[in-house]
Amino acid sequence: MNKRLLIVAAVASVVWGAAFAGDEGLRKTTTIDKPRPSVEEVDAALFPKQIGDLKAECAQMEKAGLRCQSVIPKSSLDTIQVTFDRGSAVLTEEGKGFLRSVGTALQRKSGVWKSLTIEGHADATGSEAVNRRLSQSRADSAKSFLVAEFGLSNIETVGRSSEKLRDTDNPASGLNRRVEFVPDW
Repeated sequence: MNKRLLIVAAVASVVWGAAFAGDEGLRKTTTIDKPRPSVEEVDAALFPKQIGDLKAECAQMEKAGLRCQSVIPKSSLDTIQVTFDRGSAVLTEEGKGFLRSVGTALQRKSGVWKSLTIEGHADATGSEAVNRRLSQSRADSAKSFLVAEFGLSNIETVGRSSEKLRDTDNPASGLNRRVEFVPDW
Protein backbone atom coordinates (compact mmCIF):
# COMPACT_ATOMS: atom_id res chain seq x y z
CA MET A 1 0.00 0.00 0.00
CA ASN A 2 2.78 2.45 0.95
CA LYS A 3 4.64 1.75 -2.33
CA ARG A 4 1.46 2.26 -4.33
CA LEU A 5 0.86 5.63 -2.62
CA LEU A 6 4.44 6.62 -3.32
CA ILE A 7 4.10 5.75 -7.00
CA VAL A 8 0.82 7.71 -7.30
CA ALA A 9 2.46 10.70 -5.62
CA ALA A 10 5.45 10.42 -7.96
CA VAL A 11 3.27 10.36 -11.06
CA ALA A 12 1.21 13.31 -9.81
CA SER A 13 4.37 15.28 -9.09
CA VAL A 14 5.81 14.54 -12.52
CA VAL A 15 2.56 15.61 -14.21
CA TRP A 16 2.33 18.73 -12.04
CA GLY A 17 5.98 19.51 -12.70
CA ALA A 18 5.56 19.13 -16.45
CA ALA A 19 2.81 21.73 -16.38
CA PHE A 20 5.22 24.24 -14.88
CA ALA A 21 8.47 23.07 -16.48
CA GLY A 22 8.60 26.06 -18.80
CA ASP A 23 8.17 28.54 -15.97
CA GLU A 24 11.65 29.17 -14.56
CA GLY A 25 10.26 31.80 -12.22
CA LEU A 26 7.79 29.50 -10.44
CA ARG A 27 7.48 31.02 -6.98
CA LYS A 28 5.21 31.18 -4.03
CA THR A 29 5.60 34.84 -3.15
CA THR A 30 4.29 36.08 0.16
CA THR A 31 3.90 39.78 0.76
CA ILE A 32 4.25 41.35 4.19
CA ASP A 33 3.37 45.02 4.24
CA LYS A 34 3.61 45.78 7.95
CA PRO A 35 6.54 47.87 9.18
CA ARG A 36 7.55 45.51 12.01
CA PRO A 37 6.46 41.96 11.22
CA SER A 38 7.03 39.28 13.80
CA VAL A 39 9.89 36.89 13.19
CA GLU A 40 7.29 34.12 12.91
CA GLU A 41 5.51 35.97 10.06
CA VAL A 42 8.79 36.41 8.18
CA ASP A 43 9.70 32.77 8.84
CA ALA A 44 6.35 31.59 7.43
CA ALA A 45 6.83 33.78 4.34
CA LEU A 46 10.39 32.65 3.61
CA PHE A 47 9.82 28.99 4.51
CA PRO A 48 6.14 28.16 3.84
CA LYS A 49 4.86 24.91 5.27
CA GLN A 50 3.39 23.84 1.91
CA ILE A 51 6.78 23.99 0.23
CA GLY A 52 8.38 22.23 3.20
CA ASP A 53 5.83 19.44 2.82
CA LEU A 54 6.62 19.16 -0.91
CA LYS A 55 10.34 19.00 -0.14
CA ALA A 56 9.73 16.20 2.37
CA GLU A 57 7.63 14.34 -0.19
CA CYS A 58 10.37 14.73 -2.79
CA ALA A 59 12.97 13.43 -0.35
CA GLN A 60 10.81 10.36 0.15
CA MET A 61 10.50 9.90 -3.63
CA GLU A 62 14.25 10.25 -4.13
CA LYS A 63 14.78 7.48 -1.59
CA ALA A 64 12.63 5.36 -3.90
CA GLY A 65 14.86 6.29 -6.83
CA LEU A 66 12.61 8.98 -8.35
CA ARG A 67 13.41 12.67 -8.97
CA CYS A 68 11.01 15.52 -8.37
CA GLN A 69 13.08 18.54 -7.25
CA SER A 70 12.18 20.57 -10.34
CA VAL A 71 8.50 20.67 -9.39
CA ILE A 72 9.00 22.52 -6.13
CA PRO A 73 8.45 26.27 -6.38
CA LYS A 74 10.80 28.69 -4.71
CA SER A 75 9.50 30.79 -1.89
CA SER A 76 10.00 34.52 -1.72
CA LEU A 77 9.17 37.44 0.52
CA ASP A 78 8.16 40.70 -1.11
CA THR A 79 7.48 43.87 0.84
CA ILE A 80 6.89 47.56 0.43
CA GLN A 81 8.50 48.16 3.82
CA VAL A 82 12.06 48.11 2.49
CA THR A 83 11.69 50.85 -0.10
CA PHE A 84 14.03 53.58 -1.28
CA ASP A 85 13.89 57.22 -2.32
CA ARG A 86 14.07 57.87 -6.05
CA GLY A 87 17.66 57.52 -7.24
CA SER A 88 18.84 56.18 -3.86
CA ALA A 89 20.03 52.88 -2.42
CA VAL A 90 20.17 54.14 1.19
CA LEU A 91 18.10 52.10 3.63
CA THR A 92 15.48 53.96 5.65
CA GLU A 93 15.08 53.38 9.38
CA GLU A 94 11.78 51.64 8.64
CA GLY A 95 13.53 49.40 6.14
CA LYS A 96 16.20 48.52 8.69
CA GLY A 97 13.47 47.57 11.18
CA PHE A 98 11.94 45.19 8.67
CA LEU A 99 15.38 43.76 7.82
CA ARG A 100 15.95 43.03 11.52
CA SER A 101 12.93 40.69 11.44
CA VAL A 102 14.29 39.07 8.26
CA GLY A 103 17.76 38.67 9.78
CA THR A 104 16.42 37.12 12.97
CA ALA A 105 14.25 34.67 11.01
CA LEU A 106 17.23 33.69 8.84
CA GLN A 107 19.42 33.18 11.90
CA ARG A 108 16.80 30.93 13.50
CA LYS A 109 16.65 28.83 10.32
CA SER A 110 20.41 28.82 9.68
CA GLY A 111 20.46 25.04 9.27
CA VAL A 112 17.57 25.08 6.79
CA TRP A 113 18.55 27.51 4.04
CA LYS A 114 21.59 27.11 1.79
CA SER A 115 21.66 30.59 0.26
CA LEU A 116 19.59 33.72 -0.07
CA THR A 117 19.15 35.88 -3.14
CA ILE A 118 18.15 39.47 -2.56
CA GLU A 119 16.56 40.99 -5.64
CA GLY A 120 16.64 44.76 -5.97
CA HIS A 121 13.94 46.56 -7.94
CA ALA A 122 13.54 50.03 -9.44
CA ASP A 123 10.64 52.08 -10.72
CA ALA A 124 10.36 52.71 -14.46
CA THR A 125 11.47 56.35 -14.50
CA GLY A 126 15.16 55.87 -15.34
CA SER A 127 16.99 54.28 -18.23
CA GLU A 128 17.53 50.53 -18.23
CA ALA A 129 21.24 50.96 -17.41
CA VAL A 130 20.56 53.34 -14.51
CA ASN A 131 17.74 51.16 -13.15
CA ARG A 132 19.85 48.01 -13.39
CA ARG A 133 22.71 49.65 -11.46
CA LEU A 134 20.36 51.22 -8.90
CA SER A 135 18.41 48.01 -8.29
CA GLN A 136 21.70 46.14 -7.81
CA SER A 137 22.85 48.77 -5.29
CA ARG A 138 19.57 48.40 -3.37
CA ALA A 139 20.01 44.65 -3.11
CA ASP A 140 23.63 45.19 -2.04
CA SER A 141 22.51 47.64 0.68
CA ALA A 142 20.11 45.08 2.15
CA LYS A 143 22.81 42.41 2.00
CA SER A 144 25.38 44.66 3.70
CA PHE A 145 22.91 45.34 6.50
CA LEU A 146 22.14 41.65 7.06
CA VAL A 147 25.83 40.72 6.99
CA ALA A 148 26.83 43.54 9.38
CA GLU A 149 23.94 43.12 11.83
CA PHE A 150 23.55 39.33 11.79
CA GLY A 151 26.79 37.89 10.42
CA LEU A 152 24.87 36.07 7.69
CA SER A 153 26.70 34.63 4.71
CA ASN A 154 25.76 32.90 1.46
CA ILE A 155 23.80 35.91 0.30
CA GLU A 156 23.76 36.79 -3.38
CA THR A 157 22.31 39.93 -4.91
CA VAL A 158 20.79 40.71 -8.28
CA GLY A 159 19.40 43.88 -9.79
CA ARG A 160 16.08 43.35 -11.57
CA SER A 161 15.76 46.94 -12.81
CA SER A 162 12.09 47.72 -13.51
CA GLU A 163 11.23 44.33 -15.02
CA LYS A 164 8.96 43.29 -12.12
CA LEU A 165 6.94 46.34 -11.10
CA ARG A 166 4.87 45.98 -7.95
CA ASP A 167 2.54 48.86 -8.89
CA THR A 168 1.97 48.34 -12.61
CA ASP A 169 -0.69 51.06 -12.71
CA ASN A 170 1.88 53.64 -11.60
CA PRO A 171 5.33 52.71 -12.95
CA ALA A 172 6.93 55.69 -11.14
CA SER A 173 5.52 54.63 -7.75
CA GLY A 174 7.81 54.27 -4.76
CA LEU A 175 6.26 50.81 -4.21
CA ASN A 176 8.38 49.63 -7.15
CA ARG A 177 11.66 50.68 -5.46
CA ARG A 178 12.09 47.71 -3.15
CA VAL A 179 13.89 44.43 -2.45
CA GLU A 180 12.63 40.84 -2.50
CA PHE A 181 14.11 37.87 -0.62
CA VAL A 182 14.39 34.45 -2.28
CA PRO A 183 15.87 31.68 -0.10
CA ASP A 184 17.24 28.43 -1.49
CA TRP A 185 16.37 25.77 1.07
